[in-house]
Parts: sequence; C-alpha cells; structure tokens
Amino acid sequence: MRSVAEPRLGIAPDGPRASGLRGLVQRCLGLLDELIGGAVTLALIALIVIVFTNVVGRYGFNNSITWAADAAQWLFVAVIFLAVPLAHRTRMHLSIGLFVDRLPTRARTVAELASDIIIAYTTIMLLFGGMTIIEMVGGVNYALGLPTWVKFSLIPVACVLGLVYLALRGIDEGREPWRGPLAILLGVGLYFIVNRLGWVSIAGWDPGLVMAASFIVAMMLGSPVAFAMIFAAFVANLAGGLLPPAAVVQNMVNGATKFLLLAIPFFITAGALMNAGGLTHRLMDFAFKLVGHMRGGFAQVNVVSSGLYAGISGSSYSEAALGTKLLVPQMVKHGYSPAFSCAITAASATVPNVIPPSIALLILAAAANLSVGSLWLAGVVPGLLMIFSLMICVYFIARIKGFGTANERAGTGERWRAFGHALPVLGLAVLILGGIRFGVVTPTEAGVLAVVYGWVLGMFVYRSYGMRELWSTLRGAAVEAAMVGLLIGAAAPFAFVLVTEQIPQLLTVTVATLSDNPILVLLLVNLLMLLFGMFLDIGAAILILTPLLMPLVTSLGIDPVHFGIVIVVNLMLGGLTPPVGMLAFITGTISRTPVHEVFRAMVPLLAALFTALMIITYVPAVSLGLGWLISGR
Repeated sequence: MRSVAEPRLGIAPDGPRASGLRGLVQRCLGLLDELIGGAVTLALIALIVIVFTNVVGRYGFNNSITWAADAAQWLFVAVIFLAVPLAHRTRMHLSIGLFVDRLPTRARTVAELASDIIIAYTTIMLLFGGMTIIEMVGGVNYALGLPTWVKFSLIPVACVLGLVYLALRGIDEGREPWRGPLAILLGVGLYFIVNRLGWVSIAGWDPGLVMAASFIVAMMLGSPVAFAMIFAAFVANLAGGLLPPAAVVQNMVNGATKFLLLAIPFFITAGALMNAGGLTHRLMDFAFKLVGHMRGGFAQVNVVSSGLYAGISGSSYSEAALGTKLLVPQMVKHGYSPAFSCAITAASATVPNVIPPSIALLILAAAANLSVGSLWLAGVVPGLLMIFSLMICVYFIARIKGFGTANERAGTGERWRAFGHALPVLGLAVLILGGIRFGVVTPTEAGVLAVVYGWVLGMFVYRSYGMRELWSTLRGAAVEAAMVGLLIGAAAPFAFVLVTEQIPQLLTVTVATLSDNPILVLLLVNLLMLLFGMFLDIGAAILILTPLLMPLVTSLGIDPVHFGIVIVVNLMLGGLTPPVGMLAFITGTISRTPVHEVFRAMVPLLAALFTALMIITYVPAVSLGLGWLISGR
C-alpha cells in the first residue's frame, strides 16, 4: 500500500523546451500549492479558534457561541475538499500499489492510466453533483446567517483544481506527461457516454454486486481508496438509481462533518504539534529509563514509547513513521537486524489506535453510534495487554537471537526526573480521558484543548519552534486530517448502498445459519475481519464492516463496546500483514529495508498480538472491566 507522501519521480523529458515547460509548470503548481495550502491551513486555524473560543465561553463565562458547531462543520468541509488537490500533488491519498507495482512496465502504464481515468471520472461526477446541489438546496442557516448552498460552494472549485493537478502532474514529475490530459479526456467522454447520452447502460443490474466489483477493480488498479469508494457508489447508482450524484455529495458532506468527527483533525493536529515541539522525545527518554535495561532493551523501549505516545496522538501511522526515524537507526546501531527493528516498530504502532485518544475508535463511534468515552475507556486495558504481549515476545526473541540491552538500569532518581519531564505530556492523556469519561468535555472539546495545550508547551514553554515551523506543521496536519475526513465521507454513500441492498441483513442470516453460538460467531467474524484487514486501510474497513457486523453480534447479546474494541484490534493486525501491511510498508520504506524481510520478522510478533486478540475477544472483562470498576458495577 502506498500513502504517497513522496512523488514517484521518473526521468525528466530531454531538451531545453521540455525542461523549460516543466519548470514553468512546477512554478505554477508551486504557487497554487501556496495559495491552496494557505487556505486549508487558515481554515484549520479558524476551526481551532472557533471551537476553543466556544469552550472558553461555555466553561469560563457560561455563554457558548450559538453558531460555533455549524461554523466548525462548514470549515471542516472546506479543509477536506480544498486539500484534495494538494493530496494529488504530494500523493498523500491512501492507495494500494501492490498489484500495479508487480506488473510489467507497459501493463503498469495501462493500469495507472485506468486509475487516472477513474479519478478523473469521479472528480467530474463530484463536480456536477456539487453544482447540482448548490442549485437545488434552499434556505438559510440561521445560526450563521448564510445561505445553505455556501456549505457546498467549495466542492466544484476543489474538483476543478483537482483536475488541473491531475492534468499537470506528469509534467511536474517528468513522467508520462500525456497521461493526465488523456485520462481527463477519457473521463469526460465516459461521463457523456454513460451519464448524459446513455449509450451504455447497466440499469437493472444488482447494485450491491456492481458496487463491490467496481470498488475491487478500482482498488486493484491503484486508485485512492476514497476515490474507489465514491466511484463504486456512482456506478451502483447507474445500476439501481439509488443515489444520484447530488445525493452522493450530500451524503459525503453529512457523513464527514458530524460534530463528533471534528475531534479527528484536532487530535491529529495535537500529535503533530507535540512531535514538532520535541515532546515525544521526553516520552522516549522516560521509556528508556523504565525498560531500557531489560533484555532486548531498545525493542522494549520501542514498545513502551508507543504506548506512551498513544496518549497524545491516536494515530498509528504517525507513530510508525516517528519510531522508524528515531528508534530504528539506534536499534540497528546496537546490533538489531533492520528487519526486526522495523517489525517491532510497526507492531508497537498498532497500540495508538487502541489506547485513547484513538482516531480509529472515534471513527467507529461515529459508524456505530456508540459513546466515545466508553470506547476510549474500554481501549485502555486491551492496549496494555497488547504492550505486555509484545514485551514478552521481544524478551524471548532477544534471548534466542542474542540481542542485548540498551543501557544500564536507571536509578530511582533518574526515573523520577524523566517522569517529571514527561509529566506534562502524560497528564494531557489523563485529562482527556477523564474529562470525556466524566462528562466534563466532549471529545471535540478535548481535542481542541489538546491542540492549544500542545501549542503552548511547544512554542512558549519549551520554545521548540517558531511561526514558520508552526505554519508548516499545521498545514501538514490539515492535509492529513482532510484525507481521513474524505475517507469517512466517501464511506457514507458506500454504506448507504450496502444498507439499502440489505447486505448486513443477508450477512446476519448467512452467519446465523452456520451457528448461533456466540463463541463460534466471534471466531467467524474475526476471520472475516482479518481477511478484510489484509486488503483495506483500517478507517475504510471500520466504515464498511461495522454496519455489517454490529447488528449480527448485538443480536447474539454481545456488548457493542466490547465488540468495537475487537474490531479495532483485529483490523490493526492488517497493517502488519501482506499484501497491504501499511505499517510494515511505512517502516520498510523510511528505513529502506525490503518489506518482505519485515513481514518475515513480523511472524512471532503477529502471533503475540493474535494471542492478545483472542483474549480480548473471549474475555469481555478485559475491555469492559475498567468501565465496570469506575461505574461501581
């Protein structure tokens, strides 16, 4: 899988004219980058300021801002859609490149052209769908005093910009400059042939099967996951007329802008500010003092620091990247193999999506209409169990392979000093969970408080960065948050078709005919999720599988919060397994270690995490016990 933060560059065209054209295109796109990136960053800043001001007004002056929620949702729409063109340029869209990358050169070029056609066609459909909804929607948002159509106004603009980036990307990268314009031309032709002229029709076909087939084909061609889902929803509409383009756009916007989901950009931003401020180094130093003396010390530090980092980030991908940059070189220097160093970094990076504030659990809470506080509380002990399982596994691997320790046992005074340095960061995690669990703040409010807290610590207390670094950090966080928001929005029409076609009910009946024993059903759904997790990003998998599986397990009396933890833990294992294995690919790519070697070194670590999964699955008290203890049950 690739979440392309780095362009895949080819050979630049020969000749001064081509070089001059490429330079001109790069300058133009660079200017667009600055303009769009500035707009996205300002939208994120406005989002933070409005929600934080509302929190201060609510708790400090007992006078909240009536229009804050609506303004925040509208601003998040702007962040999501304005960032799409930037993601085209920086290749930050999440996609699976495994199948395409294995093709011969000529076949790969054809597959990549087909993927670009899908992107172009989907963008054109969103463009016209956005224009239609702007024309159709009426009324005024009384809280903001603005016409309702303003909420959707940036969607056509973003689509046009996305097509511009797609058209010029080949020239910018010096690789197949003809592909983007040809893809757009063919995408326009496909739109008119199928949607306008009706020369090709699949009306009457099964929408569910058509959507599934379209999604799989688009994914195998390397299309971004979000675009593959939107494309599949559009094709399903051609078969069954379930969701016209304007309805797809409206579903996307409504799905991505629930107030609960605004916590996602806040926690992503908080984690980015903590990293930029060097606060994660304090966590790693504390981890060294705690477990650095143990057998396999550096690997143990890797695991424990991931658990500590989980309390401020909630993002496994950022933890995998950070751990690879900071810890893998040190591990290799001290005698660990590069493959094992990457494997333990990827395996321990599963923890931040289980221990709160987990972004995966936020997505699941929105998909299953569950309490974020209950899910986050339920994730604490399972996350600790995963850490403990990995630490035991590391101990035995270190003994077998002869890995040593990282340093001498730290004294009590050193540990307390390291704890004191890390306390401002650790305290934030406790405040977030406690504040949400006891109803003091909502997840969104906790997220914006975490942003301000991280900003104050990094910029004013520790003076780790200035305004330029702050702007760059906020811009990167905005694009990353937008990609998560786009994926959530794309899943909304996809899920609508699934529910309309009664696929969850069909799955429930099918499994029920096999067994009504909860133990066996949990085993079957675990196997199903492991299979999906091998091919899908965890966010997409949660959004697709939760509406399918949650009704099934709750009908058997299984607690939905407990099963929610099972879903997230299970799907995180998919980030460690071929063929997709996003976490393994991140660590292998950054450290330049062959990913097949990382997968091979991952086997015992996967066994440890799978053991933890089975305990979490069949011992509900692991997930629910802390909640029972706090509530006095």
